[in-house]
Amino acid sequence: MTDLGEKVAILRDEVLDIVAGGSEDSPAVAIFDAVVRSLSAGPDTAAGLDLTLHDAVDRRLAWGDTEETIVSAAELVFARLARAAQRALRDPDEEMLVLETAADVVAGTARVVSLAAVARATRDHAAVMREEAAQRRLKDALADQERNLARLEEDAGSQFE
Repeated sequence: MTDLGEKVAILRDEVLDIVAGGSEDSPAVAIFDAVVRSLSAGPDTAAGLDLTLHDAVDRRLAWGDTEETIVSAAELVFARLARAAQRALRDPDEEMLVLETAADVVAGTARVVSLAAVARATRDHAAVMREEAAQRRLKDALADQERNLARLEEDAGSQFE
């Protein structure tokens, strides 16, 4: 009997729409591959964080993909895989396992994206705080210079009187 991961891997081109112009470099590829890896690992393997998927999502974010693009790709993979599994798999238990696994992978993808967004927001907030502190220091330095200039002008004016 063929492994469920292999059965789903056969649906790759259909799910990713490679023939109709899909990109082998899209986030959907990493998400689909994570579903296949999870199904190939079997039900006895404890589901956990897929580090390959985590790295792929982080890489896509670093290359400029938005969080929305990655989550949309995950939704699209799930919807297409659900249709393809319904059509291609005869056993309802297998279809349910594919859907459950795909849902876990999509949720894991969303978790990675949300963690990255929180980390980015934290870095952005820290950068704003540093900028505000630098602006305050600059204003203080300018005020000190104005006071010093005023004092020097007074001293210079009193010397010529």
